[in-house]
Amino acid sequence: MKTKITAAICGALGLPYVVFGQHSPPPPSSPSTSDHSITGDWIIHFQAGHHSVSGNLRLQADGDRIAGSVETAHTGPGTVQNGKWNNQKLSATLVFEKHESVALEGELKNDGTLAGHYTTEGRTETWQADRSKTATASTDGVYAQYEGLIGTWDMTAPGGGRPIAVQRFSWGPGRSYIWYASSFIGPDGKEEPHFEGMLVWNGVHKNLDMLLTMDLKSGRAQEQGTFSVAPDGTIMREITGVYSEGVTPIGETQVGPDGMSKHFRQTFKPDGPDKLITSVMRETNDGVGSRRFQGASG
Repeated sequence: MKTKITAAICGALGLPYVVFGQHSPPPPSSPSTSDHSITGDWIIHFQAGHHSVSGNLRLQADGDRIAGSVETAHTGPGTVQNGKWNNQKLSATLVFEKHESVALEGELKNDGTLAGHYTTEGRTETWQADRSKTATASTDGVYAQYEGLIGTWDMTAPGGGRPIAVQRFSWGPGRSYIWYASSFIGPDGKEEPHFEGMLVWNGVHKNLDMLLTMDLKSGRAQEQGTFSVAPDGTIMREITGVYSEGVTPIGETQVGPDGMSKHFRQTFKPDGPDKLITSVMRETNDGVGSRRFQGASG
């Protein structure tokens, strides 16, 4: 399955950075006697082809009626409407401002999870939800908003053509961090590594700290910063590039003996099913330009 992403690049930076991916849902928890009520906070996982989108689901039961809220990085925030709960079975409509409504059907399993099928945009696929008290006790919970990044992505121009870059997000051992790497792709199809490094959860600031090494032949340049999620589901990457003497950053002259730092901001914004708009902006004194690319999962 190919997933399309359109990217707008500002500031003559070069290549875009792309998202969405594939992961395995967290292991189920052991049920307790209180799990027969679905009132509470859940981590929900929507399977979408070879990809999975995770987010937060809050349910409130009032007899056989269900209300609540839902939010993922893909859909943005929404509400639970027309919810019904009967004989351990759930049906509801998830209504979003910037995404088509999702018809949800499922049931409470013996292991304490909710699972079933959802229908949206002409397709029906599966979903599963784990109580957030269980998910947040593990590293899966704190990384849930970023699970959609996991995967390998090729970048091409909007009109198609050969890939010009590839981006990879992958789990570290035990899902304790995210490994992030990027390469340019030459006319001969060979990859030229551009940067790689780690994204690690920061429990104080509630975001991901980023440290990447660039100039992989000499290690004299780095990107540091953060990944965070805005209330509308947009993922933001705040970047400071730090360059040593002799390095020539993209679009810049060779760096002098005092070194140099530059500030950037990148956003990943959902734009329909399995599609994101990504923009990169750079601090500059001479204005900004723009370039467009699109990506597909590999």
